[in-house]
Amino acid sequence: MSLKKALFSLTCINFLAAAALSALAFFGCMEVHTAIGPYGKAMYVRSGSAPVQIENPAPSMQAEITVFLLSTLQFLLPILFFVMALLLTASLFYRQKLKKPLEVLTAGAKRIMNHDLDFTLTASSQDELGQLCNAFETMRRSLLLNNQQLWRQAEERKRLNAAFSHDLRNPVTVLKGSAKLARQSVISGQTDPAALLEHLTRIEQYTDRIARYVETMSSVQRLEQLQPQKLSIPFRTLSDELEQSLLFAAQDFQKQLLFSTAGQDSALMLDKSMLFEIAENLTANALRFARKTVSVTLFLQSGCLTLTVEDDGDGFGPEQLKNGIQPFSKGTEESEHFGMGLYLCSLLCEKHGGTLQIKNGTAGAISCATISCIPAAGRDAARTK
Repeated sequence: MSLKKALFSLTCINFLAAAALSALAFFGCMEVHTAIGPYGKAMYVRSGSAPVQIENPAPSMQAEITVFLLSTLQFLLPILFFVMALLLTASLFYRQKLKKPLEVLTAGAKRIMNHDLDFTLTASSQDELGQLCNAFETMRRSLLLNNQQLWRQAEERKRLNAAFSHDLRNPVTVLKGSAKLARQSVISGQTDPAALLEHLTRIEQYTDRIARYVETMSSVQRLEQLQPQKLSIPFRTLSDELEQSLLFAAQDFQKQLLFSTAGQDSALMLDKSMLFEIAENLTANALRFARKTVSVTLFLQSGCLTLTVEDDGDGFGPEQLKNGIQPFSKGTEESEHFGMGLYLCSLLCEKHGGTLQIKNGTAGAISCATISCIPAAGRDAARTK
């Protein structure tokens, strides 16, 4: 029962019981009063003769006290029964409907105050307090998920900063060495213009490289704060626009790009800019390492959009497959690339409720990006409901 129905039911039952006991006590006292015997003047009618008035004997002191007590009990017992019914109603209502849920909520609140979210709140009923326990459990799960997400972000930031510091150590060392050599050559007075120009050129190159490092880190921080702006777009329109964009980007690499689609053909709710950035990064990465051909497949099924990019190159290295998608993880030693492409794609996929997986196929590397996108028709139907 709900709290209101339970309180009303308990009140009715206890008050009916109190009323029955009060009536029983009232009439019981009257019966006892009659059994003690009458006193004072009384009129008796005897059968077969005229009524005769008989004066009863005067009552004793004990009889008067007994009659007084019975009269008092006739009025006090009903009041006592109703007071007891009220107290019993409050006690039963607290024990049956309030005590356990309040204990569960209090214990849960204390554990949350102690930063302990590793527990489960179980509702003992489906009344209002049971619904409150369920809402409290939903809040606890949300807090736990948020804390886990914040912890993962903090750990990811630590790994990112560690990788950034590690990769930045070498350019800084080169800059210090070049500056020291240039300074020594000027102090010694044996300045070789060609050597000094070489040192200055190296300093300029590594300064630009550090500037690109900083810009990359800034872009990662901006992406971590980015939230998808989902809009409705037909799947056919999306695939046509993406195909034109990727084919245009592939012209600079002078390699063949094959684009195909599969699955349902319906309107989707997604952030098109996120999808395009993921697709362009994965495709550009595949075009760099492919020998001749890159295949791109866009597959839609049950609100899940999967983008698969496959090339015919040498595939991912053992370290990349072993460690997964890590920041500043490069397959080559090219200085203009920092190894952040896959990491940024993975970050964008997670922002859109998906994942990024990498593996090696029979012909080369395969990158599979998945994002969650609600069908527009399903969203409209949910709003109608």
